Amino acid sequence: MKEISGRAFAERFALNPLGFAWMLGAGASATAGIPTGYQMIQEFRTRLFASETGISLREIDPADPVWQSRIDLHHERKGVLPPKGDPSEYSRAFEALYPTPEDRRLFIRNQVSKGSPSLGHKVLGSLLGARKTPCVFTTNFDSLIESAATIASQLLPASERGTPTLAAIDNAARAETCLRESEWPLIVKLHGDYQSVELKNTDQELALQDAQLRLVLTQSLQRFGLIVVGYSGRDDSVMQALSAVLRSPVRYPKGIYWLCRDADSLLPAVRELLEQAELAQVDVHLVRGTTFDELCGDIADVTDLPAPLVTHVFGDRSTAAIAQVPLQRQAVLKAPVLRLSAMPLIEMPKSARKISLNSNAGIADVRALLKQAGVRATVGQAGGPGVLAAFGPDALLEKALAPFGAKLAGEVALDVAKDSWAKGVIYDALVRALCRDLPLFARLHGRGHSLSVSRPNSELPRELAQARRDLLSRLKTAYGSELTGPVPGTSGKYSEGLSIRLEQADERWWAVFEPSTFIDLDHRAPDADPPQATAEWRKAEDWRRERWVQKYNHRWSAILDAWVELLTHAQGPRRSAYGLAQETGVDAMFELGAKTARSRPAHDHDFFHVQRGQR
Repeated sequence: MKEISGRAFAERFALNPLGFAWMLGAGASATAGIPTGYQMIQEFRTRLFASETGISLREIDPADPVWQSRIDLHHERKGVLPPKGDPSEYSRAFEALYPTPEDRRLFIRNQVSKGSPSLGHKVLGSLLGARKTPCVFTTNFDSLIESAATIASQLLPASERGTPTLAAIDNAARAETCLRESEWPLIVKLHGDYQSVELKNTDQELALQDAQLRLVLTQSLQRFGLIVVGYSGRDDSVMQALSAVLRSPVRYPKGIYWLCRDADSLLPAVRELLEQAELAQVDVHLVRGTTFDELCGDIADVTDLPAPLVTHVFGDRSTAAIAQVPLQRQAVLKAPVLRLSAMPLIEMPKSARKISLNSNAGIADVRALLKQAGVRATVGQAGGPGVLAAFGPDALLEKALAPFGAKLAGEVALDVAKDSWAKGVIYDALVRALCRDLPLFARLHGRGHSLSVSRPNSELPRELAQARRDLLSRLKTAYGSELTGPVPGTSGKYSEGLSIRLEQADERWWAVFEPSTFIDLDHRAPDADPPQATAEWRKAEDWRRERWVQKYNHRWSAILDAWVELLTHAQGPRRSAYGLAQETGVDAMFELGAKTARSRPAHDHDFFHVQRGQR
């Protein structure tokens, strides 16, 4: 699936702002101070626990892992709520705590009152107020978008104002009128407005998505491209409407742009929709590594907005005037300094054993022979058939590959920057070196290289089990939870781990790592048994996503520190893939620096420096 940066998409958007509709989910309102769905689920579960056990709510600290365990155990035993992480957990817990629509509406009203428009809302409101974007669809109940649009439009002369029409469940006819007569801009609340008599919260309510609003959504997306921000794809009714557009002769004419952390964070239903869109010749892109506020900041920077709205978004930028200022003589730090999850590779292999074959056997056949013989080694084709590059014991390699006429032929140079096959061999060896003598498992496959914490073996001797616990203790503390275990509500099991990639920067190579939670469902691929596997995979993906949603910067920093310590201190910074004795074979030696990389801005920003003159 194609990817595009937020800045690159902003440039594309600026060429034709009126060509795109927006779809906003709860994630778009998170920075505005409104609780996310995950946070509300935690609150519902805690309040239900307090009510059903008679414990005072003030005595419960839901952030304490001990209290979390007690709350989870209570709900598991009671069996009223679905398993933790189930897609229906929000709606079921909400209905259990507040059984009547009136109570649910009052709760939503109190929650949305906590928010105020963020930069993203301010920019999108300005686009609506300046008639620079036609329509916004949202599953949120808050009024942040329409408030921002009202404020922005009032800054313009009456003849230039774009006053949005607001349509929700109880006035859906307005949306149909706007669509029929092309009276833009339009804001559509797909699940209702916090002031609406009807709101979509429970399973039954969400299933009965208003037909008129669905029609407006599908027909609008036959005219416009779609930008999706902060939307998880959990609502079947909305996802069905987005899929229905693909059956139209004209569909998403300006493409689909879906903001996400990365492709792995997408729920299966979203991934399926985007794959079907690609098959239908829709231009689909993932906008990776940017937030709603960051994307809208880039859009405002390159889109032609009226001067009052530029000031409204960015503030007053007075022209600098020349003035005498004292020369700063002390050393200062150019901020901000960002920590990166990259360790320098101080040493890496320059060559590998060269093995010639009298057969054109593929690399899969070679590895199958090695596996059959029980030989632990790393092999790759050195630029073509008949020649291998290998790390491992010479005698065992030659013996295992004898059916292919294997002969040791000296060594072959590895140029990682030039040869993709050399990089592949280095990748495999690096991951094996990082895992050796540690309770880690190498995950080597065509989609990337990664490692994860191995699951504990109940038959380990007591001393080895304790040594394992000692090695992983800081990592467990950093995560604040177990590092392996079952995925609630599924047959799957999870392991915390890292995705690994090699990157060259600043004239050196780096091992870049990204913490990730790996899930295995009975050792089956997600499509092994479509109906059951897809449902299980969706539950597991939801659970994984919610597991990471609370890991803010301080927790991320602790997790990075713990991984660096484990990989560089536990067995020393200099690591080999196989620990071979001299003269027995070519081993892959690596040395990792224990200090992760830091980055400073590539260019100046107004808020980094005090300019000479007035601001």
